[in-house]
Amino acid sequence: MSAGELSPQRLVLLSGGSRGLGAALAAGWRGEGWRVLTLSRTEPPDTPPGDWIRADLADPVAAAAALSAGLAGIDPAGVAALIVLHNAATLEPLGPIEQAAPEALAAGLQVGLVAGVLLLATAMAHFRASPGRKIVAQVSSGAALRSHAGLTVYGAAKAGLDHFIRGLAVDEALQPQPFIPVALDPGAMDTAMQQRLRQRDAAGSRQREQAGQLGAVEEVAAWMRALLDVPGLKPGARHHVRDGLAGVV
Repeated sequence: MSAGELSPQRLVLLSGGSRGLGAALAAGWRGEGWRVLTLSRTEPPDTPPGDWIRADLADPVAAAAALSAGLAGIDPAGVAALIVLHNAATLEPLGPIEQAAPEALAAGLQVGLVAGVLLLATAMAHFRASPGRKIVAQVSSGAALRSHAGLTVYGAAKAGLDHFIRGLAVDEALQPQPFIPVALDPGAMDTAMQQRLRQRDAAGSRQREQAGQLGAVEEVAAWMRALLDVPGLKPGARHHVRDGLAGVV
């Protein structure tokens, strides 16, 4: 993959952009004139030439190296606005942890937590000197705040990334050209991944559907894009889709 010789004015780096929320985010940003580089094992449909970085997030060190190589042709000084969003996640392994293979436990944390740390760190190293607005973000989950049976590893990964974002905010407060770290909780959505979650909580899912709390993917993606465009984002903050833009506009 070659990121090209010309630096885009507005750039998004997105993990997990091949389907669901990630695909909706990528399509929306491209429609708004952003260049979107996606990281995934398989190339997402309708990806412009040169805008996909092949990376297996189950191997975070190799994925970070692939990202670094993909960014080599982009001059940080030419990027007027940057968003780095770790959206990729895995629910595996589901169930009691003693029933999971050690490899599955490790992979769950590699994709959900370690990859997010390494990808954001790699992007921050490359774009540290960029003069424009720079956001690093991760997609959170209610599982980061509340424990659910069978989702121990997934919840631990999300909680770890939430704390990572808060820690980054403390570090960035000391930088002359800081990044803005934020966590975004999309709530319950109509995606294949969340359908698996809802199957584990059928009663709660029916209540959310009846109350109109099951968000359409495109609407959630639009909220995320709008939120990340707000000038007054507080570094280290955690935002939930149900709150809209309250408190940040």
